[in-house]
Amino acid sequence: MQDARGHEPEARIGEAGMRVIRTIEVRAPIDVVWETLTDPREIAEWFGQRADFPDGTGTGATGSFGWTAHGDFPGAIERWERPHAWAFRWGTPGEPLREDNSTLVTFTLERTADATRVTVVETGFELLGDDAAARRAMEDNREGWTEELDDFVALLARRWTPAVVDRVAGTITRSLDIPAPKELVWRHLTDPASIEAWWGHPADFPGGLREGVTGTFEHEGRRWPVAIRLLRAPDAFAFRWGELDEAEPGPESCDVRFDLDETEHSGTRVTVVESGWMRVPADLRDERMKGNRVGWELVLDGLRAHVLAAAS
Repeated sequence: MQDARGHEPEARIGEAGMRVIRTIEVRAPIDVVWETLTDPREIAEWFGQRADFPDGTGTGATGSFGWTAHGDFPGAIERWERPHAWAFRWGTPGEPLREDNSTLVTFTLERTADATRVTVVETGFELLGDDAAARRAMEDNREGWTEELDDFVALLARRWTPAVVDRVAGTITRSLDIPAPKELVWRHLTDPASIEAWWGHPADFPGGLREGVTGTFEHEGRRWPVAIRLLRAPDAFAFRWGELDEAEPGPESCDVRFDLDETEHSGTRVTVVESGWMRVPADLRDERMKGNRVGWELVLDGLRAHVLAAAS
């Protein structure tokens, strides 16, 4: 068995404290992990099939977690400290929550050098009946947390992926899922005022974004040209961008294309591909691609956070 501070392959029973424990690690940023953990739309993708919390999942909120095969389990949120701690009490289908029919589940999140560590601890089994009943419940939930957190890891792998550099093809690719309608994501992706908010650079396109128009992004008082090549709402947005202080994208410019696709529950998958890196001189290419790989992670994370803030 791995140390609890690493990624454990399965949940375990902590005999001394009558508890179920599991620690996992994922590369996704802590804010993305938090959203996937606590947003009812996301919960329904990894923890059962339904999460009904009409007032959200903040401290004091009540609702239910539902499984098609097992029914709806009442739940009450006891702790919500974004993005580090979330706890809920859940009980028995068809019964109000009581100490003798419920357990407390606590998640803690922390950021390490290159990952987000999530630990779940479920307690209160000793109140569910005699020792045999408590141990049956712990074993059932140990198996449950192994399966559910495996689903959580798989969901995060779809929701957030690192940018990938292909030096042979001269491309950088990144995709991530945003739990928001496609039209909303499109609006913020292509609105110059929103671009400045999530990308961090002023975007100047007199008359708005249109195919065939060249505008600019600004960085520390200097500008680089951005020529719009495709604007097909709400599916695809593409441009060619040049070097700082060029009037038009030059011969070493790269092409950027965003594609938007609907996902489950009216979410949106955003994929960006930056191509044309073979046009960049070989002695500059690797370092620039490395910088843009990191940049696309920051930029799309910024878009995701901006859209979700606008949707809330």
